[in-house]
Amino acid sequence: MTGRDGPEDPTRAAERLAAMTSRADGTAYLSDWPARDLRELAASLGLRGLGGLRKAELVERVVERTIGYRLASTAVRQR
Repeated sequence: MTGRDGPEDPTRAAERLAAMTSRADGTAYLSDWPARDLRELAASLGLRGLGGLRKAELVERVVERTIGYRLASTAVRQR
């Protein structure tokens, strides 16, 4: 990640995303990130095949991998 003000390193970003309780929060957190940094974060989360995705699609994939997956898993367990 870049050394300027802005995106955090992938580990810290993943931890912040894990603490969020809504997809909207995750989307807001990532919306100002440059696409290059989003790709680095996505790769650190194990996402592949991201080369042709637009920035909004990258944000959506990262949010689903982190927050969305957890919310869906929680909903299934509560049934």
